Amino acid sequence: MGALERAQDGIAAIERLSRGSSAVHRLHPAAKTLVTMAFIITVVSVPPASVSALLPFILYPAALAAAAGIPVRALFAGIVPALPFIIFFGASNLVLMREPAFMLGPLAVTRGALFCASLVVKTALTVSAATLLAAATPFTVLAACLTAPRGLRVFGLQVILTMRYISVLVDEASSMWTAYRLRSVRGVSGVQFAHTGPFLGRLLVRSFDRAGRVYSALLCRGFNGGYHRTASLPVAWTKLDSFYITASLIFFAIARFCNLAVLLGQLVLWR
Repeated sequence: MGALERAQDGIAAIERLSRGSSAVHRLHPAAKTLVTMAFIITVVSVPPASVSALLPFILYPAALAAAAGIPVRALFAGIVPALPFIIFFGASNLVLMREPAFMLGPLAVTRGALFCASLVVKTALTVSAATLLAAATPFTVLAACLTAPRGLRVFGLQVILTMRYISVLVDEASSMWTAYRLRSVRGVSGVQFAHTGPFLGRLLVRSFDRAGRVYSALLCRGFNGGYHRTASLPVAWTKLDSFYITASLIFFAIARFCNLAVLLGQLVLWR
């Protein structure tokens, strides 16, 4: 199943990028995780109709990707799979909110169009931030960071198991896809709509069965509900980590409560 295999290859590429040696890679994983969470919360809190207020937030992933040497293609690889779903949900606003918000020349821009554009931009920003965190931090170190606090231990364990065993789900789906094509007529490029329900139901049943076998294997190897870290967290908290957190939070606060795009536009027009 080409799409799933390409997604798995993309995850492997992200793990290869995380082994870099840039200044961003050397930052404390807790600092990067904290800033990423603050960035996502700030972006999500922006009012839906304020599309221009979201534009300055592009500077954070752009600057971080440039400093870490992460190619833009890797960011798009994480964003593109999520965009069709977001556009599908955002398109409903085009029908439900048809009252005009402002005029752009002879064209009337509706509130629904603003809400849809805001949803797409927010998704692109939050997914790119999460992708940058994974691409700038080795998975073992990130796992150790997520499971260190008691409050995040269960959540971190779920993320670790999902990342480690996503290949198992891909193998199950690939086997089912191969069997489906062998039993279908020629020229089938995807699962037919009438067969989607049984296909997904069977995949769910096979996933539960495979998950039970994986859990039994974990118990045989001494699994007791915790994550035994193979990589320890860096103990040295440098001044660069403090500066990174402080500068990022200040920028997020300014961009959130001051529409920098509008202020810059007014400054250009005033000149």
